[in-house]
Amino acid sequence: MHSKHTSRALTLLVSAALALGTFPVSALATPSSELQAQVNEAYSTLTQYANELESASNELYQLQQDLESTQHEIAQTEDDIAELEVKLEEGQEKLSERLAESYKQDTSSSPLSVIVGASDFEELVTRFYYANRMIDYDSELVEEVKSTREELQQRREDLAEQEAEQQQLVEEQEQKTAEIQAKVSEQQAYYEGLDSELQQQLAEEEARRAAEEAARQEAEQADREEQGNNGDSNADNSGGNSNGGGNNDSSNTDSGNAPSSVVDTALAQVGKGYVFATAGPNTFDCSGLVTYCYGQMGISITHSSQAQYNIVAGKGHLVYSTIYLSPGDLVFWGHGGSGSAIYHVGIYIGGGQYVHASSPGVGVVVSTLYTGGNFAGGGSPV
Repeated sequence: MHSKHTSRALTLLVSAALALGTFPVSALATPSSELQAQVNEAYSTLTQYANELESASNELYQLQQDLESTQHEIAQTEDDIAELEVKLEEGQEKLSERLAESYKQDTSSSPLSVIVGASDFEELVTRFYYANRMIDYDSELVEEVKSTREELQQRREDLAEQEAEQQQLVEEQEQKTAEIQAKVSEQQAYYEGLDSELQQQLAEEEARRAAEEAARQEAEQADREEQGNNGDSNADNSGGNSNGGGNNDSSNTDSGNAPSSVVDTALAQVGKGYVFATAGPNTFDCSGLVTYCYGQMGISITHSSQAQYNIVAGKGHLVYSTIYLSPGDLVFWGHGGSGSAIYHVGIYIGGGQYVHASSPGVGVVVSTLYTGGNFAGGGSPV
């Protein structure tokens, strides 16, 4: 019988090894936790570059607006100068005509005839006075137009210098913005590549955990059958520590009193994005989703997966079999299944499924609950 038991165990071990072999994991592969950290760092850098690009684009826009304003002012000055040129030409023609007319009047007759032509001395003085005043007035208008034209021409030269300086600033800022845009594009590609690698690795790990769980359950069933055949009444040897990593009371069946309505709140977040260290309402990380959903129930929970695990364990609500989980309970994963190394948390919704904020690029999703490998138990924080 002993050889039969050994043979069966060996067969199960070979089966598990073959099952795991279908999900290749190189000894040199980066652990998903490290890869997740790289993804988070890449995302953080991408966000930083995107913010820099936003600032550079805003500055470029303002410089372009300033340049356009200067160019508009130059065009307006050109129009004003052209208008003054017309006025100056008209004024000069008018003054020339008036001077010519005055010259004709002065030379067409002798001073005596001018005096004789006046009805009295007062009229004579008046004639000379107003003739000279009109000439003086026209001269002043011409000089005023000339002065204004010179000022505008100087203004045009100043604006031309200003335009050249602003054009240089715009070109420099365009270059700076293009360089930052290139950094953003490069970092975006790097981030997406890492995230794609992470998702593939997580899928492989999930499948591997499922294979491990199936092999474990098959081994336990075989062990129970073997013990039954041997008449062994020691039930303690059949359970083992299936979750590993220092779980304490594996016989507990009371997961607490989680509010089932938290499930609806959790499901309402499905499709929203994952952003590290956020707790809603538009983006979440894994523990942030729990904090938000329970917060909607009026229950305040610390934004930390380890702290949330400690709350559940501290209340004595930690269970290790899905048959004892209730909708609304929290489910945890820790490195090696350890309750002191929790790295992920979700909200159990029943039917062997849970809602969780998975990772960047995936966001909040519904997944199937696998309890092998790193699964560290679950339960209610209330």
